[in-house]
Amino acid sequence: MQITKWNLCVLITALSSLTAHADSLQISSEQRQSLDLTLYNQNLGLVRETRQLPPLTSEQVITLEDVSEQLQVASLRIDNAGMILEQNLNTNLLNQHNLLQHYIGKELQLARLNPVSGQEVISAVKLLSVDGNRALIKQNNRFESIPLNNQWRFIFPSLPGDLLSKPSINFRSDGTKKPQEARISYLTSGLQWSMDYVLTLNQAGDKASLDGRASLSNRTGTDFKDAQVSLVAGNLNNPGGNRHAEMLQADFSARGVARAAPKAVTQENLGDFHLFTLPRKVSLLDGQIKQVSFLNSDSIPVQRSYDYEFLVYPTLERNQHRVKPVLTLTFENEEQSNLGLPLPAGKVRTFTPDQQGMLQFAGGSQIGHTGKGDQVELKQGKAFDLSIHRKQTHFSKTFNGFLVGQELRISNSRPTAAKLVLTANFPLQWDIKESSFPFDKVMGGSARWQIDVPAKGEALLAFKVQMEKR
Repeated sequence: MQITKWNLCVLITALSSLTAHADSLQISSEQRQSLDLTLYNQNLGLVRETRQLPPLTSEQVITLEDVSEQLQVASLRIDNAGMILEQNLNTNLLNQHNLLQHYIGKELQLARLNPVSGQEVISAVKLLSVDGNRALIKQNNRFESIPLNNQWRFIFPSLPGDLLSKPSINFRSDGTKKPQEARISYLTSGLQWSMDYVLTLNQAGDKASLDGRASLSNRTGTDFKDAQVSLVAGNLNNPGGNRHAEMLQADFSARGVARAAPKAVTQENLGDFHLFTLPRKVSLLDGQIKQVSFLNSDSIPVQRSYDYEFLVYPTLERNQHRVKPVLTLTFENEEQSNLGLPLPAGKVRTFTPDQQGMLQFAGGSQIGHTGKGDQVELKQGKAFDLSIHRKQTHFSKTFNGFLVGQELRISNSRPTAAKLVLTANFPLQWDIKESSFPFDKVMGGSARWQIDVPAKGEALLAFKVQMEKR
């Protein structure tokens, strides 16, 4: 058979295609053998996975599909796939914006819908530029600006080969002689977690149950299915350097579990942070916010107090203050209170039963990272049935300072007694000369009174304080 010039060109093209196919290999998430995610509080995640690879030839291009489009390239590590000669992150994704940018200066078809007749007219145009929601085209030696809406659409002759349907990594290595499980790890933005708590009080308000749920968020552009998820609580720096990436990618296989969180996660110390591991695998899809059970604890002793903090000025003051104290719920994060594990920072919503036993929302607060043995304080809002009337009763100058008298009249219209905590702050060195109730000195140069106000009754705190210039 005689080989014509045309047949030779076709043959060369076909052989080139086969050679390119042989020299490249796509590895999707279907070849994934294991997947571990570590999520941090500040828009950061660590992805560690293994994928099955066949024997690799030297310089062969391997493409790993289904990776995060926000991958931090400096943190990427590929092990057990031969000596890596080159690795790249490909995030030039196929979308309308990138497709239009590719065809700037090129010919394509423009379809226009006539809204009256319902007919569509297709014509050949040259795309000159795209600015926001308008495009500049050339048609029949005329230039026209058109809106990008449902009455106008471009018809593209083909899809560019450099635009990808999803982000990927490709690499070259010196090859391997047998099939391997490659280990891939990298840091990425777009992964994050936070805590939400629900505190449910009993009818008496002296005990509560605490339910914690971890909210996992995925904005990476890819799905993570059947992942073993760990959560790191704490505020750590992420300078983006290689050294920090290596620290985060340390081997966590030798884990000494410190204590099982109630009915949910296991916990361990990770340096100065805390690492929590969920008990079962989860699938975290792109764009998804998933809530998983973190802790459940019942019969936590709760103390209810009402707090009012004020400043005593070393000046003559004629104003009188009528205020409401802040309702505060406190409990101890210890084993005796059926807790005793690190509590990650998060929002706490409190519910209390009404007379029919229906739960009603009773305020919310936010806690910081709370270590074992620390006290948790939840400020719920201002009390309705407690009122404080405060006024200055004495002011005089002394040799090197001032003598100031204060009176606080507390009214309680509740059918039960209330515990009120009053904190006075002083801008100068101080010494209380007289007080109708005992007080304690607290850190920061303040005086604190704890007063039990009887049901449907009153209490009166009166004191005089000597303040001196330093």
